[in-house]
Amino acid sequence: MILLYHLIFPDSTPKDTWNAGKVLRLADFKRHMRWLKTRFKIVPLEAYIANKAWENRTTQIAITFDDGYQRTFDLISPFLREEKVPTTFFVNTSHLEDGALLWFVYFNALCFEKSYPEINIEGSVYPLKTQRQSAVAWKRLVSLARDSGDAIAFSEAFSKKYPLPDAIVQNYLGLRHDQIKNFGNESNLELGGHTHHHPYLDQISAEDQLDEILMNKRLLEEISGNAIRFFAYPGGVYDHSSIDAARQAGFQAACAVGPKQIGADPEFELPRTDVYSPSLLALRAKLMGLADLLSRMGLRDA
Repeated sequence: MILLYHLIFPDSTPKDTWNAGKVLRLADFKRHMRWLKTRFKIVPLEAYIANKAWENRTTQIAITFDDGYQRTFDLISPFLREEKVPTTFFVNTSHLEDGALLWFVYFNALCFEKSYPEINIEGSVYPLKTQRQSAVAWKRLVSLARDSGDAIAFSEAFSKKYPLPDAIVQNYLGLRHDQIKNFGNESNLELGGHTHHHPYLDQISAEDQLDEILMNKRLLEEISGNAIRFFAYPGGVYDHSSIDAARQAGFQAACAVGPKQIGADPEFELPRTDVYSPSLLALRAKLMGLADLLSRMGLRDA
């Protein structure tokens, strides 16, 4: 199984902090990894794919992160190095050019960081005074962005009406240039491609998909000095052209979330299980069915 994480918050994060998902703090993430290490074999994504672990009955686990938040990386990378947890970070790159948040990250910060008591969405006022109200506004914005056919342009236009304080923006920025460069010296941490702007790939042309993927791959390789071998479809959204583009870009494999099984090669539609809850019980619920089955069959770590 490939696990998918996104944001990790500092342990000092107040209890009343809101987020589009549940708030996962550093201590929660450490607890997840230590529990996993006692029951599974955490392997690099390369080994997981080479062993076809999604098909074979093994207890192999691969750890991945999407989007590449600089604060999250600063928080977790010392622990990952110390505990020797191989991890792949699928990273976007548009922020290296314009310093802006990814379109959906902006909506996350706008709705949950309490910068505004309310926002006006297409003539309707959406209060942001409770977590529930904020979630309603966030879902509406993401839905409208998707329906617009150009989520990035929709978000950019909205951000002009509701700019965010720089202190909040800093919490959600993508990896810094120096962080990406340092991957060239990492043994257990690897960069992966995730497109330049994080668009809905199924809403842009095959040519634009390839451009998004190639630009991202080129920048990551130039800065890190490493070959970028694996790709993750942004938001798990893809179509036939996305698979073709990932192949043309020279990736060895690509990760989805819920695979559509529309291509001939399962290595370009690898399933992943997303983790948003800090609860160890929730993590166990996602994994123990597999672990129990393997135990009953008498299988060991492969």
